Amino acid sequence: MDIVSFAIKKPVAVIVGVILVVLFGVIGLWRMPYQLSPEITEPEITVTTLWPGATPYEVEREIIEEQEKVLKGIPGLVEMESSSFNNLGSVTLRFEIGTLVDDALLRVSNKINEVSSYPVNVEKPVINATGAATSPVIWMILKTEPGNPAPARTFRTYFENELRQHLERVEGVADLFIGGGTEREMHIVVDPEALAAYDLTVDDIMRTVSAENVNISAGIMGLERRDYRIRTVGEFNSPGEIERVVVKSTGQTRVLLGDVAAVSYGYERPEVAMLHNGKEGIAIGIKPQSGANILEMTDRVEQVVTRLNTEKLKGQGIYLDWVYDQRPYINGAIGLVKQDILIGGVLAIMVLLIFLRSISATIVIAISILISILGSFVVMSALGRNLNVISLAGISFAVGILVDNFIVVLENIDRHKKLGKSPFDASYEGAKEVWGAVLASTVTNVAVFLPVIFMKEEAGQLFMDIAIAITTSVSLSLAVSVLVVPML
Repeated sequence: MDIVSFAIKKPVAVIVGVILVVLFGVIGLWRMPYQLSPEITEPEITVTTLWPGATPYEVEREIIEEQEKVLKGIPGLVEMESSSFNNLGSVTLRFEIGTLVDDALLRVSNKINEVSSYPVNVEKPVINATGAATSPVIWMILKTEPGNPAPARTFRTYFENELRQHLERVEGVADLFIGGGTEREMHIVVDPEALAAYDLTVDDIMRTVSAENVNISAGIMGLERRDYRIRTVGEFNSPGEIERVVVKSTGQTRVLLGDVAAVSYGYERPEVAMLHNGKEGIAIGIKPQSGANILEMTDRVEQVVTRLNTEKLKGQGIYLDWVYDQRPYINGAIGLVKQDILIGGVLAIMVLLIFLRSISATIVIAISILISILGSFVVMSALGRNLNVISLAGISFAVGILVDNFIVVLENIDRHKKLGKSPFDASYEGAKEVWGAVLASTVTNVAVFLPVIFMKEEAGQLFMDIAIAITTSVSLSLAVSVLVVPML
C-alpha cells in the first residue's frame, strides 16, 4: 500500500493518529518522575553483623573471614570489600551491572546462612541492598529549642522510637541516614570498696544481671477447658528492679545489687560529634527509592516535618531544622534546559521562516517538531525513564536533527508546486521522491545513537536517556515527514 497516498487521501485517520500520539505524549510527560540526573545503578549489597564488646581483630577473625568464605562463590560477584570496627563488621558485595538486586539478595541470604556458627552474643546479620541511587537527597538536623538544657544528642532514642517511622512511611522514602546522637541506656556504677567488703567482683555483677534480665517460658498448663501459658517475667524496666536483684546470698546475709552499685538511666558514651552552624544536633538524611520522583517525595517529606514540628515536637523542646534538599537545583537545571529547548525551537522556526519565506510552511514544520518531541515521551515513559537534565538535553539535540527531514520533504513539495502541479500531486510526488533519502538519513542518525542504549556500564546508564530521546524522536520524524507533512 502506498502510505503517502493513503495519508493524503485519508487526512482524518492521520489527524486521529496525531492526536493520540500528542495525548499519550502529554500523559507520559506528566507522569514521568523528575530527577536531577539518570539513575546509575551498580548492584551493591551490604552484610552487617553486630558483636557488642568485640575488638576489630576479633570481629575480622571470628565473623568476617567466615562470611567471606561462603560469599566469595556467588555468581556475578565482581568485588567484595570488608570492614571491621569495634562491635561491628560489614561485608560489601558489588555485582555485575544488570544483575537483578532481588536475585542477588536471595543468593546472599542463602549463602550467609551457610556460616556454621557465630560466637556468643553475636546478633543476626542484617542484609541491605544499597547503591549509588541511595545517597540522601534531603538533610535535616534535630536541634533543641532555646532554653532547653538537655543536649540534642540525648534525643537519639526518642527519635528512633517516636519520629523515625513517620519519615520512613512517606511514599518514595527508602531509608534514613542518622548521624550523631547517643542512645539511652541503663548505667550500673559499682562501688569498688563495697564489692571488696562483700567479696564480690565485677564479673559476678555482670553474670547476675545477665542471668536475671530474661523472660522464661514455662509451657502451657491445662486447667479444665482452658490452657494457660506460664512464663516468668524477668526483664528489667526500672532502676529499682535492678537494685533489688540478689547478687549473693549465704543463708545469713543477702547482698542486693543496690548495696554495691548505683543504678540510674544514662546515655551511651559519645563517639561522634555532629555540629551544624556551631550548634549540636543529630543529622538525618532521607534516601529515595529507586525511580522515585524526587520533587514530589521532597514535598511530602516537608509536609510531614512541618506537622511533626507543630504537633509532636512542640512540647518536647526540640525541632527538625530543614537544611538542604535538591528541589532548587533540580528545578533550576531542568528549567534552564527547558528554556534552551524553547529558545532553540524559536530560533529554528525563525531561520525556517527567513529561508522558506512561507508562514504556512513554517507552521507545518513547527507542528511536526511538536509531534515528534511529544511522541518521544510516550516511549520514554513506557521504558520507565525519568525526566532529568540528560534526557532534556537529548530532546534539545533532537530538535536540530529531526528538522532536517521535514525541510527536505517540504522543500521538494514546494518545488513541485512551483512547477504548476496540483496540491495533491505536488504533495504526493514531492514526498515519494525523497522518502528514500529521508529514510537513509534517519537510519544513519539512529545507527549513531542506538548502540548507547545497549551499553551496560556506568557511561551507558548515564547517556542512555540521550540515546533514547534522539533515537525515538528522529524515528518518529521519519513517519511524520512522509505522513503528516504531505497531508498538511
